[in-house]
Amino acid sequence: MRKLISALLIVVFLATGLVACNGNDKPDESALSSVKDENKDYKDADGNYVPAHEVKDLGQKKFTVIVRGSAYGTYASDDFVTNSQMYGELIDDATKKRNDMVEQLYNVDIDVVSSDNVYNDVQLDCQSSLGTYDAIMPSLSNLSNLATQGYLLDLAAIENFDIDAPWYDKNCTDAFSIRDQIYFTTGDITILNKVNTPSILFNKEMAAKYFPNEDFYQLVRDKKWTFDKLVESAQQVAQIVTSDGSYSDDNIYGMVTAYGDPGNFYGASGELICDKNAENIPYLTIGNNQRSVIIAQKILNVYKDANWLIFAQECEQPIWETSFAIFYEGRALFRPSVFSATTKLRSLSEIDFGVLPMPLMDENQDKYNSYCTTGATAGIAIPICAQDPEFSAYMIEACSAWAKNYITTAYYEVNLRYRDLRDNESEEMLDIIFDNIVYDIGQCYNFGGFTTMFYELTQNRSADIVSNIESRKTQAQEKIDELVEMYS
Repeated sequence: MRKLISALLIVVFLATGLVACNGNDKPDESALSSVKDENKDYKDADGNYVPAHEVKDLGQKKFTVIVRGSAYGTYASDDFVTNSQMYGELIDDATKKRNDMVEQLYNVDIDVVSSDNVYNDVQLDCQSSLGTYDAIMPSLSNLSNLATQGYLLDLAAIENFDIDAPWYDKNCTDAFSIRDQIYFTTGDITILNKVNTPSILFNKEMAAKYFPNEDFYQLVRDKKWTFDKLVESAQQVAQIVTSDGSYSDDNIYGMVTAYGDPGNFYGASGELICDKNAENIPYLTIGNNQRSVIIAQKILNVYKDANWLIFAQECEQPIWETSFAIFYEGRALFRPSVFSATTKLRSLSEIDFGVLPMPLMDENQDKYNSYCTTGATAGIAIPICAQDPEFSAYMIEACSAWAKNYITTAYYEVNLRYRDLRDNESEEMLDIIFDNIVYDIGQCYNFGGFTTMFYELTQNRSADIVSNIESRKTQAQEKIDELVEMYS
């Protein structure tokens, strides 16, 4: 029944041009489930998100934006280019709809440059003062490097850029601003901030078989879905399948994971590498409060000694395909995953799976956190060599607002909810996950190499967190001070 409803919804969605439209080819409010009353100042009479600026005829002026090309694979731009290999015709049609709308509404030509090395191309353009690009969309971590090199403009100082608009991710803006300046952010202009949000996939058949009296979704609702519960459940599955209480020797695992996952579990606990003070200046938190050390130690100890899990990096090449197969062939209870994995599952397997948020560290934690890593998540910025920054901001606003109407709707409401997910409870979990995306300025700027610390320790089966923190603190603080000085 769910698949039938999904298929009918997709047909209707495509037949109506992605969302119901009025005579001016604009989406109707009734088709947009994400409209919120607090955003009424950013909506027109038909319920469409629209920029506050006046709509102008730009005389076919060209707006050039550079985006991540096909070399980035799963994390290429599917939000300006209409040949998505990953998400198919729904995202392609939504992207074309947004591009056409903006081009017609403003009489402008959107010129998309797909690059296999956005960072280098932007660097060269700025160094040569060519002014080729009006807007750039590399990863957030690349944008942090470009910002420290002085290649980006302060978005808060540009009149046409409304940093408080609902099509920008406020959590991201708050995390990466310093004092009253913000050089890059992300939001509805890309789907990658959602694609790269972490979750926990679980095998529902295994869960029903080995935990017949357990409802993982109810654990989430009751705030009893914790890191300890995940570990305990994974251990039990690995033990049960051997029937003699020992861990499995026949390729059945409690969890298939990766060296980078402990960092995501740390971020899910509510701890960060860096936080901000009252003056909006970053300061190092990891190692400077007891809870951060205790949690980091706990996670690394679990990973160091676990023989009930398997690491993707220790599987046969190509590791991401062979390790993923362990899950979708029904040989692992859990897999920490970003949402690109749920899309891949649609074509790879009929496995009955569910989606859970990253777990609480304990039941005293106030909310679930989805720690968004920045290495593959695209952001938006205006390079310092842009020929007309106000024009750049004007067009980013337009593209972002109409992306919220079309592209976000296509990805979140249809691709994820009605195509990728396989039960109603996972849809409920989706709201919990996306409502609590967390960004960490320390992770983005990699102060003191803390971003890679969890990966390296896990790879070496080490839990030596205290000495690692101490060895990085001085360098991290120096980098923070340099960044604050630059922003001043």
